[in-house]
Amino acid sequence: MPKAPQRSSTPAPQRKWALLMALLIVLVAVVVVPYAAMALPVVPPFLPIFATTVTFTEGLTAYLLMVQFVAVRRFYLVPLAGAYAYVATLAPIQLLAFPGVFAPTGLLGGTTQSAVWMWVFWHGGFPFFIGLSLLLRQSRVHAALCQRVSVGQAGLLFLLAPALACALAGLALHADALPVLINGNSFKTLSDSAAGWTVWGLNLAAVALVVLLPKKRWELVSLFLFVAVLASLADVSLTLLASARYSLGWYVSRLLSLVSSVSLLVALIYQITQLYRELATTHASLLRSSARDKLTGVYNRNSFDNAAQAEWLRAQRSGEPLSLVLVDIDNFKRYNDHFGHVQGDTCLHSVAQALAHSVHRPTDMVARYGGEEFVILLPGTRTEHALRIAEEARRAVADLRLPAHAPGLHVSFSAGCASWDANAGFLGFEEMLVAADQALYKAKAQGRNQVWAQQDKVLRPASAYLVPRDI
Repeated sequence: MPKAPQRSSTPAPQRKWALLMALLIVLVAVVVVPYAAMALPVVPPFLPIFATTVTFTEGLTAYLLMVQFVAVRRFYLVPLAGAYAYVATLAPIQLLAFPGVFAPTGLLGGTTQSAVWMWVFWHGGFPFFIGLSLLLRQSRVHAALCQRVSVGQAGLLFLLAPALACALAGLALHADALPVLINGNSFKTLSDSAAGWTVWGLNLAAVALVVLLPKKRWELVSLFLFVAVLASLADVSLTLLASARYSLGWYVSRLLSLVSSVSLLVALIYQITQLYRELATTHASLLRSSARDKLTGVYNRNSFDNAAQAEWLRAQRSGEPLSLVLVDIDNFKRYNDHFGHVQGDTCLHSVAQALAHSVHRPTDMVARYGGEEFVILLPGTRTEHALRIAEEARRAVADLRLPAHAPGLHVSFSAGCASWDANAGFLGFEEMLVAADQALYKAKAQGRNQVWAQQDKVLRPASAYLVPRDI
């Protein structure tokens, strides 16, 4: 049976951006090729800006890749990070050795061939490490390396790349024994040499490996790594075709080298941004779930306790009123005995949702207080308004017409209300809670399915507070 095609793990917009960048690289290279050898003026700040940017972006990319290795322990990330650390090491050394930038023959005491040989080592070493990473990822030993190589060992292996860059830079500074690749500003010899073709071949091989190796081919990092090696191939191609420094091809090739440096960094930063976004979403979801009662969907006791203390202190500072309504489902034990606990859970959820829909302000809170008891916390609310809300909730539960334990009866609740304002005598929130509890038991004693309130230590039914509204 044929396998179903695997879906891409990369969002469509990112795939489109990567493919668009690849097409632009090819288009720029094709347009510039006929004019690659055109001489242009020398721009003194160009090389320092170019080398500084490459050093920074490649170094940051190497760092992020090693951080990713520490997090996920995928060993192929080590040589991939090494590729960027290798370039970040060679780029500033080549700048210092480049003739005419800081000194006529460079600052490091090299020869006229030093800078061009550093270019060869730079543009040959980068695709070499990329290819090593890609082949290692597909090898059978990769899984074993992921398990056996420690972070410290991986760090030492990673440092081999900048160490190799320093060694090759030292060789280039003493290039007397190396073939001549440049005469003045012309490096036509490089374009026709085995060194030039080897560098070009290594870059072409890196592009082919990114495209042809099948595993996770279209993931975000692979896509933008493809952009990086394609830009590097175009960079080398235009450099060899230009055959001279400060030509159109030479300038454009350096700009393509910047694209090669930046592309994977952009993908990694986007990936980190997405991870932070997912982490924030997960954290918010965990906070919401930890604050809610799983059965009823309203807030849990711990959330109520925290909110109640905060609102009590705020009310003390501001002098605004604070009301509390305790709710208890009538005869719930009989309901459970008659219908069973599964149906009892359904009843609790239905009542809780009816209570939740009876409050309308973001600051109001409905919480499960315990068992079949609920509590409504109403900041900035006086007794009369709190009782209207309680009565509205009582009617909402009655309208559910949930069958009770006896024929003809429906589920109902009793409620007790207590309020604090600047004239109230409550010394703490606990006293206010006790007052609401006493009002609740008075409502039960008077026949249930009603709301009572306690104010100034006097218990009264809701009807004593509520004035009928005009119709």
